[in-house]
Amino acid sequence: MNEALVQFRSETRAWLAANCPVGARGPGEVHSGSTKVVFQPDTQRWLQVMAERGWTVPQWPKAYGGADLSLAETQILYEEMQAIDARPPLMNMGTRMLGPTLLEHGTEDQKQRHLTLIAKGGAAWCQGYSEPGAGSDLAA
Repeated sequence: MNEALVQFRSETRAWLAANCPVGARGPGEVHSGSTKVVFQPDTQRWLQVMAERGWTVPQWPKAYGGADLSLAETQILYEEMQAIDARPPLMNMGTRMLGPTLLEHGTEDQKQRHLTLIAKGGAAWCQGYSEPGAGSDLAA
């Protein structure tokens, strides 16, 4: 591991220790990005401080709410979160499916309109399924 990654690990470890609320460690709720669900204060605070650093979606570009971290830096972030039993600050369809799809295929307008909101947990997304022959065939 190069010196820059060693330093990143050290700084990340210190920041997480100082900023991850006790109530955001161990089993419990993970923010889903819904504005209609009320989460515990520690869960809300954890989302807020992680979003401010771009660490809810660490590999996304800074322009869209991420931190522009490399794969190695992202792995270190997750390892250090695991070391203190920190829950993910945000996990939903927006961060896992829609956001990456928009980053790859979206227009600039779509990226500007949706990605930062997703990264901050300000929107919940879902995926609808169509099952031909099962009563939900959208093409029928």
